[in-house]
Amino acid sequence: MKLRRLGLTSVLAAAALVTAACGNGGGTTAAESDTKLDQIVVATYGTGTATYADMAAVMDGLAKEDGTKSRIITSDTAVGRHLPLREGQAQFARTGDDYIFAFRGEYDFETEKWGPQPVRVVWAPVAPHSWLAKADSGIETVADLEGKKVPRITANPSVNNKTVAMLATAGLTWDDVTPVDIGYSEQPDGLKNGKLDVLFQQVYGASLFELESSTPVRWIDFDADDARTKEAIAEKTPSVYLDEFSGAPGQKGGETAVGFWYAVPVVTYGNTSETVAEQMARGIVDSYDTYKDATSTTEQWSLEYAQKAPTEVPFHDGLIKVLEEEGQWTDEAQAKQDELLEQEEALAEGWEQVTSETSGDGLADAWRQWKSENLG
Repeated sequence: MKLRRLGLTSVLAAAALVTAACGNGGGTTAAESDTKLDQIVVATYGTGTATYADMAAVMDGLAKEDGTKSRIITSDTAVGRHLPLREGQAQFARTGDDYIFAFRGEYDFETEKWGPQPVRVVWAPVAPHSWLAKADSGIETVADLEGKKVPRITANPSVNNKTVAMLATAGLTWDDVTPVDIGYSEQPDGLKNGKLDVLFQQVYGASLFELESSTPVRWIDFDADDARTKEAIAEKTPSVYLDEFSGAPGQKGGETAVGFWYAVPVVTYGNTSETVAEQMARGIVDSYDTYKDATSTTEQWSLEYAQKAPTEVPFHDGLIKVLEEEGQWTDEAQAKQDELLEQEEALAEGWEQVTSETSGDGLADAWRQWKSENLG
């Protein structure tokens, strides 16, 4: 699967339009209503990221399709993207693997304030991510990172798990590199000023094209046929697959590299009404021709490319309704949905049991122990 760079200017304009359309006022918190919303609020990554650019372009498409206004809330942390959902400040969030961690109550979510959350997928496009280094750094392969400064993203276990897997493709661990604690959106400046030797982001982020304008850069290439690479991904990040991308910063015409591809989904909570979730999913499908060329990855938002069956988190009923209407919901998908809903119920019961018996510093260990004993 090769992608090319498309209209960066158009997506920046779309991002500005989305923000301007909403002003500074708060959005509706009527996600549980059976009435369609006039304004949708979405939480996601920062403004310089491709994740934000995609979301802005899609929401601009919805505005053109049916007049739905939107507001985007940004955060570099997993909790920061999920808190607006839980508190009713946003109806949707576009996240990394933290949607999986929230569903299971893992990492930042294995605390008394969180625990397993009733997360539901509303749309699941995929996108390429990889490591970017300065062109003159001498870093061409993962093995070249030994002893080098590698980002350890603050409050972002999704990215940090990918880093563990990427290092493992060359037999490396955190102990073999110099971890640098840094915010996700701070990485381009960190690479430019020498704080980092490599950065990890979605490959088409606006901040990366800005970086390229002043700093020659190159992508670290992965070997999709390498046995150790396959093993590292299967063991540490099973939601990832390797494929080619093109048209990213540092790539000349026709040049490709192999990176990490995985879903970066739009999610909500289970108590969001079917009407509101369907409004979002149906809007994404129906307005596709409006936004498909806005960025290098909005093409992947189509019904053809997006995931049409749940993998690790249940789909929302509103999305299932849209997939049924499009003839894309299968018996196999329903079986996986049922399995995940049963898992959710078990997680909720287990969390109640563990938190009734344990608190404080011992909670996370007790919760992990419960899951190892009770979940397949």
